[in-house]
Amino acid sequence: MSWIAARRYAKALMDLGVDKGAYQQYAADLGKIQTTVEKAPLLKAALLNRAFSNRAKRDLMLKVFAGEGFSEVVINFISLLVERDRMHQLPQIIKHYGELVDGFEGRVRATVYSVYPLEGAEVDKLKTALDGALQKKSVLENHIDQTLIGGIVLKVNNLLIDGSVRSQLRRLSETLRKE
Repeated sequence: MSWIAARRYAKALMDLGVDKGAYQQYAADLGKIQTTVEKAPLLKAALLNRAFSNRAKRDLMLKVFAGEGFSEVVINFISLLVERDRMHQLPQIIKHYGELVDGFEGRVRATVYSVYPLEGAEVDKLKTALDGALQKKSVLENHIDQTLIGGIVLKVNNLLIDGSVRSQLRRLSETLRKE
């Protein structure tokens, strides 16, 4: 259920960002805030600790982030998360916000699993094919999977395209068993 709330918060911030023409700045600000919170375990613990009042957490957050060049809207948004005891959802909110930005800009993120790092030409060829098939700009991220024998596995949102040698061998084995 918490992912639904995270998505709603992200959508609300995205709507504000689009209206004000600052959605990219908001994304950058959220990323910096998350990085700061993750790098400061005591700050994170204080913001997530229910023993502290929401007012104390908000004051702490404002002291930490004031003067850092963050958008007032993002500071108010983080204050709202603190007041409503939703800071634990910040990573999910940022993830959903990134997806909304990608969708707004006509971009899709894909993960390519391969045995070895793909070369620039291979990535470009795959990206071109993916752009054409999806009619969107794609951003590819290459992950190394030593369990693959060869080939690649491509994951785009909920779509999984398995072009690995392992899956081809498995399909061949199933076909031979049927005959």
